[in-house]
Amino acid sequence: MENNTKKRENWADIAKGICIIFVMLGHTSIGKAITSYTYVFNMPVFFFLAGYFLNLKKYKNDLDLVITSMKKILVPYTIFSLISIIFYKFYFNMPLYDYATILNMIKMFFIATRNQIFYNIPLWFLPTLCFTQILFYYIKKIKHKYIEWLLIIPIGAYFIIKWDTLYNPRLFWTIDNGCFYLIFFALGYYIKQNWFNWKLKSKWLLTIVFLISLAVNTLTIFNQALFNSLFKNNIVLNYKILYFLSLLILALSGIYVTIKISKIINKNKILEYIGKNSLIYFGLHVLIFWLLDRIIKPMEFFQNKLILMSILYTIITLIIISLIIPKIKKILPQVFGKN
Repeated sequence: MENNTKKRENWADIAKGICIIFVMLGHTSIGKAITSYTYVFNMPVFFFLAGYFLNLKKYKNDLDLVITSMKKILVPYTIFSLISIIFYKFYFNMPLYDYATILNMIKMFFIATRNQIFYNIPLWFLPTLCFTQILFYYIKKIKHKYIEWLLIIPIGAYFIIKWDTLYNPRLFWTIDNGCFYLIFFALGYYIKQNWFNWKLKSKWLLTIVFLISLAVNTLTIFNQALFNSLFKNNIVLNYKILYFLSLLILALSGIYVTIKISKIINKNKILEYIGKNSLIYFGLHVLIFWLLDRIIKPMEFFQNKLILMSILYTIITLIIISLIIPKIKKILPQVFGKN
């Protein structure tokens, strides 16, 4: 049992390691194809894994779950926000008494809408994850999986079909995105609980599913025209339903490919380390990118080599954060001691 648990955690850490690297690449200048794809692919994997490892039995009551979720997720969010705000002030030489910017920062901290937290855009993910976990907990109180899914899927579909909110979230804590990601969070939880009674035991069939999923993801990354045709915004209701289904299929195939590859890799100390500490890489990588903008971007050699520059940014940032992780854990063990 102990060995199985360890093995299970290995693939999960590798999966998170792979995804956080894609997240970092997506925040560079590597190109619109990969950047667009990371929005559709990475977040569902993180929400899936969050649901997969959710243990509702450890919570004594509703209040315990809410407080624990907020403590585990929103405390790191607050600390990363404070670090980012201080960094932003000095990096951009912001005047001490620039009250308008300070008030805007405070506003963004509480609202936490995707793409609007200008001092560290990726931080939107943490409040959204907190909301999604709490929402799922209350849906689970129904205690009937089919009725639960009859709520989860329409809730997720509504905000995508009605508002097209994946790229244009409107609500605080990005809860409109959270309702869509709830689908993958719930899927992770139910798979862990063996509620789907999987019967796909044929290795050939699973291999075919894997190859099709891999092909879908690869084509979407490198064929921008295909991506635009799948995800171009359109006011026609039927098109938006297709848009939602396309998002769903690509996300599910991305989850499957990531987990399959992670299990094939099985052991990789570098990816496991990155995955175990993915929260720290997630919270700090944008700040390191800003520093590298001052050093690497002005170099003439990289002017027309965006892919090379993006890969270099990611590698250097991974190394820098890896070097400071032990110090961060020592200073803030209660926050970052466990993922």
